[in-house]
Order: sequence, then structure tokens, then C-alpha cells
Amino acid sequence: MIRGLSFGSIADQYERYRLDYADEVVDAVQQYAGRPLRFALEVGAGTGKATRLFAARGIHVTALEPDAEMAHVLQRTSRGLPAAPVVTAFEQFETARRFDLVYAAAAWHWTDPATRWARAVELLVPGGVLALFGSPAELADPVLAAAVHEIEKQVLPDDEPAVIHPWSIQEMATAAGLIDSAQRELARVVTTTSADVVGRLATVSAYLMLSPEARRGPAPDRGNSSRRCRHRRHGAVVPRPTPLTGARHQSHKAKVARRQQLRGR
Repeated sequence: MIRGLSFGSIADQYERYRLDYADEVVDAVQQYAGRPLRFALEVGAGTGKATRLFAARGIHVTALEPDAEMAHVLQRTSRGLPAAPVVTAFEQFETARRFDLVYAAAAWHWTDPATRWARAVELLVPGGVLALFGSPAELADPVLAAAVHEIEKQVLPDDEPAVIHPWSIQEMATAAGLIDSAQRELARVVTTTSADVVGRLATVSAYLMLSPEARRGPAPDRGNSSRRCRHRRHGAVVPRPTPLTGARHQSHKAKVARRQQLRGR
């Protein structure tokens, strides 16, 4: 949780440099749901990048954010929208309400792998939808990408499995209470500046866990790579296919239909 709560120190920069999500994300989730989505629960809302996207469509979003400083920005950026920020972790959230949609935008890997699937099922209405998506960003320019990769190899430690808890569609597909798991990519390309790329990298948790000295700037022996980054005049083109993964709450009706289908085989 220490690493997962490291973003509050740069909450304003996070809001400034993290790329927004496309409207197509909501369209795809609504299409998959095949039913009206009135109430949603967001896991790890951050500064509200995805919160605003769903709330702008009239969906009432309960936005969970465990970091108080991030939640402060979330409160400001979602003002006037049907969104209710709650400063708590997914695992500690208590409510009697059930939601049409539970979703996480680049945050599901911070949840507890031992309980997250069952917790999502518990919080969904019968037939409700769990949607997970992110915003991976890879530099299209091979020279710039190689320069950044070279610096990262020297300054970033390897991620520890105990710190970040990745997930897969296979896990979702076998989770009790979830059915109809599906995955798709929403293609998108964003053109940004080199300065904004550096600003975004400075909001990545792996960098935030470095010492202040290590985060201050490239060391002399990394000078060639950093100069190559700075001398690219045209900015950076970032292909951003948004991976969207969803599953449906297995209601009693669906359970019966599934049993009948199995008997017919």
C-alpha cells in the first residue's frame, strides 16, 4: 500500500500529465452491459480522469480513492457532476448499495488479489458489469523510446510481485460469480510534447519510490541518452490502445441457464 499511496505527493502533476481516456471507453462499456448503467463504483479513482468520463454521461459514480491528497483533486475536478468521492480503499469500503457497474482505470493492480474478484461480485447487482481498463503509453519514435528505456534500466529497480498485483483475463474468467468475460482494444494515437512525456514519467509509481536525489535528474553517465531525448524537436507520438476487459455478474437466472446448457452437452 505504501507504493500505491505514493501519488498524493504529486497529485496536481498527475492530473496535469496523465493522459485522459477517450469517450469510446464509456461507449464500449455501455455496449457490453446491454442495459442502462445508473450507478457505478470506481476503484482507485485518482484525480478523476475516468470519473469525469462516466459521470458526464449521467452515471452516478461513487469514486473510491485511498489517498486523501489525490481525493482532494478528485473532489475539485468532478465538482458539478454526479460523482461522490470517498476516501477509502476498495477493501475497506462499506455499503449496503449494489452497483450496475464496478470499474477500475489503471488501478486494479493495486487491489488485494486474494479478495478483489469476490468483492466485485459482492458489490454488483445481478447482471451488473465489472470493467477494467488502463492507459498504456509507448513511444512510437524508436530512438526516443530506446533512450528512455536505457535510462530506466539504470535507475529503476525491478518490480516486486508483493508490491504490484497484476491480473489477467484468465483470472477473471475463472472467478466465481463472473461470466461472459471478454477483452478488446480501443485504438488511439496521441501526439504530445517531449516535456509532457517527461512529466508523465515523473508520475509513475516506480519513479516516485526513488530517493529525491535519484529523481532529481539524469546522472552524468546517462547524459548521452538524456540529450537524445531533449533534442527531439517534433515531440512524441504515443500509440495508446486502451485494453478493456469486462465480465458480467452471474445472476441466479444466468446460473440456471448455464446449468441447462451444461446438461445439454
